[in-house]
Amino acid sequence: QGSRLVELPYSSFDDDDDDDSHSLPEDTAEQDPGVWYPVPPKLSPFSHCVRYLAFLWNLLFLLLGLLVLAVGIWGLLAKGSPPGGERRVPLGSDPMLLFVLVGLGASAVSLAGCLGACRASPCLLRFFLGAVLAFGGLEVLGGLLLLLARRWLRDGLRDLLLLCLLRYQEDPDLQFLVDEVQRSLQCCGLESYRDWESNPYFNCSAPGVQACGVPASCCQDPLENGSVPNAQCGFGVLGLGAAAAGAVVHPGGCEAALGAWL
Repeated sequence: QGSRLVELPYSSFDDDDDDDSHSLPEDTAEQDPGVWYPVPPKLSPFSHCVRYLAFLWNLLFLLLGLLVLAVGIWGLLAKGSPPGGERRVPLGSDPMLLFVLVGLGASAVSLAGCLGACRASPCLLRFFLGAVLAFGGLEVLGGLLLLLARRWLRDGLRDLLLLCLLRYQEDPDLQFLVDEVQRSLQCCGLESYRDWESNPYFNCSAPGVQACGVPASCCQDPLENGSVPNAQCGFGVLGLGAAAAGAVVHPGGCEAALGAWL
């Protein structure tokens, strides 16, 4: 054992320490910083084009979402509670609430897409992609449900149209939607123009000036002299015969026309 210890170089440990002490700074100094901090690869022109296109496309939908949100908030504020009274339409059933929710959803998703494309944020891009896929899946599921529940939806559409006829004078938003449907589809009432007799304001026994009449949106020519809207063109139509009334208003109902359009 003594001879083996003698054979070992006496200065080997010192030499190793000296070598390590001198070599460590050199190795550390010569290390490539790219190994520890990798430089992101440069984007190709196609990637730049996709990035800018995604930013502009989401910016367009962001502006549209903010516009829809502004319309919804304006509608809710315009139909606020009158002084000293209660709100005529419950907030939960107000159509303007749908505009607010759609505007918020579209704005949030589009903002995430804009920031994700601009800042190349994986978190925002994943949220944007997940939201778009979720909305697409809901649309496909809704389409399948529409095909499977056509009869139930037809009955539900009939009940909804009848409710719209009864509440025509109670909600300005509902009145606007009914007028737009009747004017666009050139129809009147549920099955015919006679359905407006179920409305308490247009019934022939009503005391008002609208008694025995129909809304102006039912008229075939709602404009007087070709330019001025005539709000009284449907007055007294329910008291006329079928032939005389057919010359003034659209005799067909909106149930079949709206079902075909849908």
